[in-house]
Amino acid sequence: MPTIHVIGAGVSGLACATRAVMSGVDVAVYEAAGHAGGRARSFHDESLGCMIDNGNHLLLGANEATRAYLADIDARDTIREIRPAAFPFLDLKSGKRWRVRPGRNFPPTWIFSGDRRVPNTRPMEYFRQINKLRRAGNLETVAQAVGTDSVLYENLWQPICKAALNTDAAEASASLMWRVIRKTFLRGEEACRPWLFYKGLGAALVRPAQKFLTDQGAQIRFKARLRGIRWSDNRVTSLHFPEGMLRVAREDAVVLALSPEACNAIWPEANAPTEAQTIVNAHFRLDTPSSLPWDMPFLGLVNAETHWIFVRDNIVSLTISAGNNHADSPNWEIANKLWSEAGAVLGPTATRLPAWRIIKERRATFAQIPSQVNARPGTATRIRNLFLAGDWTDTGVPATVEGSVLSGFSAASMATVAVQTAISENAE
Repeated sequence: MPTIHVIGAGVSGLACATRAVMSGVDVAVYEAAGHAGGRARSFHDESLGCMIDNGNHLLLGANEATRAYLADIDARDTIREIRPAAFPFLDLKSGKRWRVRPGRNFPPTWIFSGDRRVPNTRPMEYFRQINKLRRAGNLETVAQAVGTDSVLYENLWQPICKAALNTDAAEASASLMWRVIRKTFLRGEEACRPWLFYKGLGAALVRPAQKFLTDQGAQIRFKARLRGIRWSDNRVTSLHFPEGMLRVAREDAVVLALSPEACNAIWPEANAPTEAQTIVNAHFRLDTPSSLPWDMPFLGLVNAETHWIFVRDNIVSLTISAGNNHADSPNWEIANKLWSEAGAVLGPTATRLPAWRIIKERRATFAQIPSQVNARPGTATRIRNLFLAGDWTDTGVPATVEGSVLSGFSAASMATVAVQTAISENAE
């Protein structure tokens, strides 16, 4: 039976494998680590004494591919929708609070309601700056497109850039930001609704996929690091692991669902993005559950080192996006600094520094700047049975969970077609 060999068990690899299995093809997954999930996983932390996610992820209503993936693996009940859509913010310097609350209609007339938009902004600013994003060239940054001398830049574009693109607005691709705005705010409230992984990333994205694949007879091999590939006659012929060579049949296909740097090492022609951005996450365990303004499970901060705070039961998690400047800071220093900011939000529940854990994803995403965005490779390669998957490929969306899933779906579709084509050619 022809096999699709998926190299990597991150979200893109798992999404690829599940769709390939559903098409009726045999699937084998190879993961270098001892666990699946990649940059979106859960684990038991000894210092906190509980399960935590390695980072904070938020879906939006527009992320249809991720919800389709969760339906594929029977994990739809692991996410929870917040309706109506609302994005709460707090200016840590002034103490001012507000919520951005998209409306249902298009054009976005909700912007004319003062209690739905950023304070001290005018409705026509939104339309002018969104139009500038729409018309921005592929080499422009968000800052170049919309300008930096406005409240809207600091209190909307900057937080969105760091959340969606993990890149400062001064450097982030304007064309990629436009795609985000077009798919969310310009489609109305439903497309903007936040969806929370309230059971954790592992319970939603990873463990159900592993169970689904195992139940379908797929092989999953951990601690299987691919060292190289060989090809002949425009087809991959073998995969090389430390324990030996694995032959790839003529009817088989191979998907490299790897990080950009790992993919470049195996297949340099991928020319995967080489610049990366760090995300720093701080997890604190309180004695009792805490709450945020408006009883929301998350809050955006302005004029603070922290960009977002998430609360789940008695775990408070703070995120610094585009955090390259913090990558080499001592963990204790980060913990103390962020906890002092959390105290201004949580009030009496935030007394002395509680148990904490700092997680630095040094290559959380590729740097979504114009030069790197414009160079994203596609799914297909010049080798007929070799395909690429990862949020760094040209999915049309930022490097997020949604981008990972979209890339996995695309690779599964192309690999399945390649397998079917090879079978037909051999039958003739």
